[in-house]
Amino acid sequence: MSSFRHGAETFFESLIGRVIRYRYGVVLIVLIIAGFLATNIRNLQFDTSNEGFLHPDDPIMETYNQFRDLFGRDDMLILAIHSDDVFSREFLEKLRNLHQELEEELPYLNDITSMINARSTRGEEDVLLVDDLLANFPETEKDISTLRNRVMENPLYRNQLISENALYTTIVIESDVYTSSAETDLLSGFDEESPETEGLDRASGKFLSDEENSEFVSAAHEVVEKYNTEQFQIFMAGSPVVMDSIKQFMKKDVKNFMRLAVIVIGFCLFIMFRRLSGVGLPLVIVSLAVTSTIGLMALLGVSFKLPTTILPSFLLAVGIGASVHVLSLTYQNLRRGMVQNQAIIAAFVHSGLAIVMTSLTTAVGLASFAFGDVAPIADLGIFSSIGVLFALLYSLTFLPALLSIVPLRDKSAAQNESISKMDTVLDTIADFSIRRYRLILCIAAIIIVVAAIGAAQVRFSHHVLKWLPEGLNERVATEVIDRELKGTVILEVILDTGVENGLYDRNVLLSIDKLTKEMEEDYRDKQVFIGKTISVTTILKEIHQALHGNNPDYYKIPDNQKLIPQEFLLFENSGSDDLQDVVDSRFQIARITLKVPWQDALLYTSFISDIHSRFSTEFSDRSLPDGEPMTITVTGIMSIFGRIITAAIFSAAQSYVVALLIITILMIVLIGNWKLGFISMIPNLTPILSVVGFMGWASIQFDMFTMLIAPIAIGLAVDDTIHFMYNFRKYFEETGDVSDAVHHTLHTAGRAMLTTSIVLSIGFFIFMLASMNNLFYFGLLTGIAILLALAADLILAPALMEFAMGNKAKRVNENLGTGD
Repeated sequence: MSSFRHGAETFFESLIGRVIRYRYGVVLIVLIIAGFLATNIRNLQFDTSNEGFLHPDDPIMETYNQFRDLFGRDDMLILAIHSDDVFSREFLEKLRNLHQELEEELPYLNDITSMINARSTRGEEDVLLVDDLLANFPETEKDISTLRNRVMENPLYRNQLISENALYTTIVIESDVYTSSAETDLLSGFDEESPETEGLDRASGKFLSDEENSEFVSAAHEVVEKYNTEQFQIFMAGSPVVMDSIKQFMKKDVKNFMRLAVIVIGFCLFIMFRRLSGVGLPLVIVSLAVTSTIGLMALLGVSFKLPTTILPSFLLAVGIGASVHVLSLTYQNLRRGMVQNQAIIAAFVHSGLAIVMTSLTTAVGLASFAFGDVAPIADLGIFSSIGVLFALLYSLTFLPALLSIVPLRDKSAAQNESISKMDTVLDTIADFSIRRYRLILCIAAIIIVVAAIGAAQVRFSHHVLKWLPEGLNERVATEVIDRELKGTVILEVILDTGVENGLYDRNVLLSIDKLTKEMEEDYRDKQVFIGKTISVTTILKEIHQALHGNNPDYYKIPDNQKLIPQEFLLFENSGSDDLQDVVDSRFQIARITLKVPWQDALLYTSFISDIHSRFSTEFSDRSLPDGEPMTITVTGIMSIFGRIITAAIFSAAQSYVVALLIITILMIVLIGNWKLGFISMIPNLTPILSVVGFMGWASIQFDMFTMLIAPIAIGLAVDDTIHFMYNFRKYFEETGDVSDAVHHTLHTAGRAMLTTSIVLSIGFFIFMLASMNNLFYFGLLTGIAILLALAADLILAPALMEFAMGNKAKRVNENLGTGD
């Protein structure tokens, strides 16, 4: 170990000497590199879409894209309008005006449906009429009464266009699938490929971007504001609205976090160093690292997504550590009488290896997310680790170059006195830790056991709606629509009958109808209930009823198989194109839409599994004459939510294991002793386990952000442990005394450990000021974990060293005393 450390010290002495010699060239090169990367930031894109949570090649995402190619979007923008009388002439006129203005003003609009143009399927004698519900606007009270009865009696409208209590009506708005500049081919996806279409897929068209969705939602807001009154109260919800709201919060929070992080870090640095160079130089280093990282993201075309919101302020806090350790030692060397350049070189010789290892362990802890199935978490892992390495690179080049240029003066007596007081506090902590090491180890063992029990109770969650503030309009609107109109989230079931015109088969249609009725009944009183199902059978039953004098008794699948294709043909000849929303052009593939409330995605996973199982049991072993076996595919925005939570659970488990294994190996390599390497992990894991255990006892769930706490915290906690163990090992070899080694360690590295930990913890506590609730717990718990890690390094680590090395030191001293 000594030879390795000596080699490292020689390397850093040579490296920093060369950097100082060519300091102006180094400064110029770094500024050119950072400046080039920073110029790309203006091209950075934001993406808060649900699809953005998954990788493009994720099987669930590919299936969803095929569905959108064939049937269009399922994540609708929903307006629910409340009034005491939604059938009054005044209300209906205002509804018509709103409908028309939305139709005229919304960009990327594909379809809009309300009572104004809802499908009305009626029969007059032997003629099937399919027209808009309000094709003839009601003029008299009798007309209004007739309209009321028709709407409330129609199963299609209930919980879709009108609430059961008739106090709410909706406008359902569908945006385009593709961006306006895209040239698309809708024959790809579920349809069989012909020689002409073979090889064509969704890549031929670009899906509507997150930015275009924001334009769409913003235009809807502007129109809605004109009409929203007490007697025409509009609730605007749906996945596009919720995700756009999150995006706006994200943009605002990123700016606020950056400002606060700079102010807090600058203040903490000034308290520690009382020098302008001690404040300015570290901030310059981390600012370059942040701009370089974000610029690289933009250069590579990686969008800024929800979890990467924390990246800039996170890097500002994390990247400061190396600079603080170097400056602390440099200023100490100046007080000892060294000339400026010698003081800089000596600081890097002493802590260069530890700084490199701490940066590597932090990068490893963060990079453990890089292989996760949740796309933005993987992005965060990749670019946060790159940012840490940028900070390391600039700390080893730009920092010593600037330090050698900026004139540094010795501190005043008053400032030296404050440092002396800090050393006195650290000495007191060291004496207590060594003298009462048994008590400390017993308390730590109790904490670990209690925390482990709590950690076993932690549960996962992905409830995007709950991230928003309780009183926010978008959240309130979603909750109102879920309550009054039975759902805002869609699950799509795709049945491929395996043969053209397979949906003319009566038994197939009866099975679809039976399953939808059974599911609605079975889930009626559950947390995830089915508020509405729509399929090809919905239209067929409408047609059949209309052709039998509009008699509700005939709202059913025709008894005669031969009537089915005839009735579909009559519907198509009526001029309506609504069948294309529920079947493909070959009548081979059916779309069954299930509407449910917005809930925790963890609840969706079992729901999706059950729905898939029901349809598979009914259809998977069946085939029609001359047809392929029937297949069932479950997709839709709910499947995206479900996939996100399962991917998050797997990614969390994977990242924890990877981070723990690699960091443990790096600790053993650095310390050069496998026993001390394993022991040194105890101060790292105890605070993490304590925080996770607290989460379990306090019923705080793992979500998209709190699942990041453990790998991030262990990557950061190990930094102080490395500095402690590296210095302890060095001083123990010199003195052979645990107490002396601990005191020397805290005098050289202790102040920097204290400052970096405070900066880091406050940097994370800043997230408690976020607009969204999920960031509150992330900031609070990560900040606490870092402070606990500092306490473990200052109190538990010395106690462990006394326990592991104390007897060895005594034996060495006894042998020296007897002359052996």
